[in-house]
Amino acid sequence: MAVSIEEDYVFIREESHLEEICEQLKSQPWIGFDTEFIGEKRFFTLLCLIQINSPIGCFLVDPIAVKDLKPFLDLIEDPAILKITHAGENDYRLIYQQFNVLPKNVFDTQIAAGFLGYNYPTAFRKIMDKELGIRLKKGFAVAVWDQRPLSEKHIQYALNDVIFLKELYDKLHGKLVSRKRLEWCEEEFAKMETSKSYRTDVYAEALNNNMILHLSKREQIFMLRLYKWRIDEAKKKDYSKEMILSSKYINLIVKNIKQGEAALKNNRLLPKNFYNRYGLTIKKLYEQPVKKEEEDVLTRIPRKHDVSPEEDITHSILYALVKRKCYTEGISQNLVFPKSAMSKFKFDPDWLGNGWRAKILGKELVHLCKRIGSLVYEFADGQFILK
Repeated sequence: MAVSIEEDYVFIREESHLEEICEQLKSQPWIGFDTEFIGEKRFFTLLCLIQINSPIGCFLVDPIAVKDLKPFLDLIEDPAILKITHAGENDYRLIYQQFNVLPKNVFDTQIAAGFLGYNYPTAFRKIMDKELGIRLKKGFAVAVWDQRPLSEKHIQYALNDVIFLKELYDKLHGKLVSRKRLEWCEEEFAKMETSKSYRTDVYAEALNNNMILHLSKREQIFMLRLYKWRIDEAKKKDYSKEMILSSKYINLIVKNIKQGEAALKNNRLLPKNFYNRYGLTIKKLYEQPVKKEEEDVLTRIPRKHDVSPEEDITHSILYALVKRKCYTEGISQNLVFPKSAMSKFKFDPDWLGNGWRAKILGKELVHLCKRIGSLVYEFADGQFILK
């Protein structure tokens, strides 16, 4: 059933109005909410709209006009109010990074659907269609959410993201209970209530750059500093990191820095005005003495090892068994863990722990995963054996 919803709503543009509405919402058992924001060409994501559904009605909050959002943030922190979202991790990350607020008592329909056989992640529209038989109209791939006034199409799209959340929650929650998976699901929800899920590491890009494995210590430190400088400048100017320094130039700069000023000034692959703008800064970043905390960061460079063809085949076979187990159990294998996580067992056999993932896989598969570094396979008497 395709639908176009004409829903009554209240548009909140004043702080006193938000305070009044949130005072009423404090006594409600649940809210469903979503946000619209713009992150392009800026460091700090611009929060443009907050949509709220509740037992007392639908509300649209204009964060561009309403500067003090504390009444709404108090609802997010209130453990007595259930917060229903779809892919809410993005919303909670924005809220934590800009307001230092962590949610309490959450339920996310995207995660819940992953425990019920949907691929993870799955779009809201697809889950709505399958679970409730409601086909929502497609929204805007990239909408200008900071324009005012908002068009009726923008408002309708925004409302569609929240008005069915409670109905969808009821359906998914019932299935989780009947399949005895609600407790497992809540393990994942609990992660959304911790700051660890939303903290950013200024050195993450450098540590994940494969080139850092092949650099001298001095060059590694320089790469760390270059990535951090880019973030600091972007934050200072509220520009995107790419507007400060494009990622495609970083390896080139690191590769040529030790050859001196001429290697950067005359490099035809770098922008013409690059050295005039950043030359002195980059020279300083390279020549500064190494600090103890920078050396400590280098110890976090991910360990890599060459995987032989036999190991690669064995890992693929084992992961195929994991996928099959997830399929038969009716749970998304991406929610259990992606294939890239298989290598974690090599360095930390117990990283899986004893939570719901271990229970889903079962003792035999967990046993094999923990011994991934010593597995071999063979064909014997018409049988395939992994041991």
